[in-house]
Amino acid sequence: MSKSSSSKFVLSNLYHYILTKPHQFSNPNATSRTGISHFLSSHSKIIEKPFVNPLGVSNLQRNHFSSSLFPRVLQSPSKKKLDPDGKLLGFRYLSMKSSGLGSKMSGKNVLKNPVGDAKERAMRYKGAVGLQLEAFWKRNSLVLFGAAGVMVCILLWRVLFGIANTFIGLSEGMAKYGFLALSSAIVAFAGLYLRSRFTINPDKVYRMAMRRLNTEAGILEVMGAPLSGTDLRAYVMSGGGITLKNFKPRFRGKRCFLIFPIRGSERKGLVSVEVKNKKGQYDMKLLAVDIPMASGPDQRLFLIGDEEEYRVGGGLIAELRDPVVKAMAATKEFEDRDDLEDEEDAERELQEAERRHQEEIEKLDKGDSR
Repeated sequence: MSKSSSSKFVLSNLYHYILTKPHQFSNPNATSRTGISHFLSSHSKIIEKPFVNPLGVSNLQRNHFSSSLFPRVLQSPSKKKLDPDGKLLGFRYLSMKSSGLGSKMSGKNVLKNPVGDAKERAMRYKGAVGLQLEAFWKRNSLVLFGAAGVMVCILLWRVLFGIANTFIGLSEGMAKYGFLALSSAIVAFAGLYLRSRFTINPDKVYRMAMRRLNTEAGILEVMGAPLSGTDLRAYVMSGGGITLKNFKPRFRGKRCFLIFPIRGSERKGLVSVEVKNKKGQYDMKLLAVDIPMASGPDQRLFLIGDEEEYRVGGGLIAELRDPVVKAMAATKEFEDRDDLEDEEDAERELQEAERRHQEEIEKLDKGDSR
């Protein structure tokens, strides 16, 4: 209510001011720049806030000022009553009419490159399908290998049976079961060959490392010949298997990280080995020996590789080193516990033998008394 009453008061005073001094409005530009500005400067205390929305004037106010010049100016802001900046009484005429430019631009952006959009969407779908197939293969690889082996076995059996039946007349029962056993053996040996070609045997890696160490003059000079290993070993397998890349099967190389202690005639050491199976061949990437020194930190000798290769996989070799070192340090404790357990077992057996001997003596005494 206070806002509408103040607006009504301002408009009435302005209307009265225009009627009393009509000679100042002969020039429209002078009206907008001299009379009105003079009125606003002289009545600055009355107008505390600018009238923001000229369209908010009620119908009663429009009817009351319908014959005056000022409402016409308000009703038609497009006339020349406005100043060049489009201002009247400090108001700015704002067009609320919406434009279809945004919708047109959005439509153009959508239809700008439909072929590229379709290709990008197809690539996303292709990548998703590839990931699903790879996950299915990892979950069911053993079942799929078994099914493939059975199918190959049946096919080989039928082929061998057909060839033999063509040239040699054999009894049907012996031929069927004999060639079935032969085809099964062929498939089994083929599977073992493929497994040995695409996997890594830690025992073979251990033998390769020991052979290389015993033929290295620098290691033999530091540790003393001959070098011997132990049954304490730790290894980790990484990689390997079949993966799908762009819907093409690909064999990944398998890696083996092996660590084991060795002992020479003068010193002990800890050997770190990294081997990769590359197309059925063992490629040794790292062969290092950590030798404990009497004073200072351990000395690390690299026969193959360097410090960067030692830190491959986030220092996986170093992670394997800790349990092996702890097991080596606990060897003396385990030996002492074994000796203690042997003594306890021997004492228990002696007590058991004495108890049996005492029972036999008691039985003999009872028999003599009767």
